[in-house]
Amino acid sequence: LDNTHEFDFDNKELSKALKLDIALNKIVNEYNLNGLTIRCFALLDKIKTTSCLSFGLLNEKNFVATCEGDVASMISMHVINTLTNQCGFQANPSRINVDDNTIVLAHCTLPLSMCESYKLNTHFESGIGVAIKGEIKEQDITIFKLARNLKDYYVSTGKIITNLNEDNLCRTQIVIKLDDDVKYFLNRPYGNHHIVVLGNHKDKIVQYMNNI
Repeated sequence: LDNTHEFDFDNKELSKALKLDIALNKIVNEYNLNGLTIRCFALLDKIKTTSCLSFGLLNEKNFVATCEGDVASMISMHVINTLTNQCGFQANPSRINVDDNTIVLAHCTLPLSMCESYKLNTHFESGIGVAIKGEIKEQDITIFKLARNLKDYYVSTGKIITNLNEDNLCRTQIVIKLDDDVKYFLNRPYGNHHIVVLGNHKDKIVQYMNNI
């Protein structure tokens, strides 16, 4: 963690989360991994902490790590990382406004390199562990997600128009004004998680996907 930040957070919880980060880094190094995904809710009862903080630290180093055993999201983030040298924000659609074509995306982890500032909080669903509440600069973004068949995909550009600070959502919360129709998320989206990456990369992604 950046030693310039001061965290008003439980030191015991922070210690457990950082020990898990050490363990995950050992696994990455031992098996020479390029990416991983964890069924992180299974950790809650077993070790009483979450991988949210570790994933934020791993993603900050451009290592692909995704939540909830979501293999399609892991591969989606790998595509993003390959094309942009960035790891994206794996997030859940939390609120959709058809009238102004906006969507709220939220999750309890994100690459620390994506945000202007951050603080630590608990994991939203369980109230334990260490999650990241990040503030991301208002800017152009791209949303990408592979379908489970790894052939079909969704990609759209858009812009972050604000950050939220609501108690009833996962900790990092952004509102995005989409360029494509937000109704995709109400019809048959390719899963719940989608990957947000900074910048406009739609053409690059489409060209890449058409060539594989």
